[in-house]
Amino acid sequence: MRIGSALIASVLAVTGLSLAASPASAQPSGLTFYSGAFTTEVANFPAAPIACAALPLTADGHIGRSGFRDVIFYRTTDCTGQATGVGTLRTYEAGSWLSFRAF
Repeated sequence: MRIGSALIASVLAVTGLSLAASPASAQPSGLTFYSGAFTTEVANFPAAPIACAALPLTADGHIGRSGFRDVIFYRTTDCTGQATGVGTLRTYEAGSWLSFRAF
């Protein structure tokens, strides 16, 4: 009986620890811009659509989650001129783009 109780307690403790340390719960949602090859978060936009926003100058990559289908980059500050579709997972040279739309 004691062995069974100890075994159940051990399983519950390990299960609880693995759920608490789950990396999925720590991931940001929405559209997140990073610098340093996805090491530092520089901006997060929680919901689509985004009509026009300034691209963080230090961003060199982004990941779109939870409902984002595409990101469009512009070399101007007001989302005018040539539009370049870059998708929801991309790296690029920081400062190459100045504004974006997302949906």
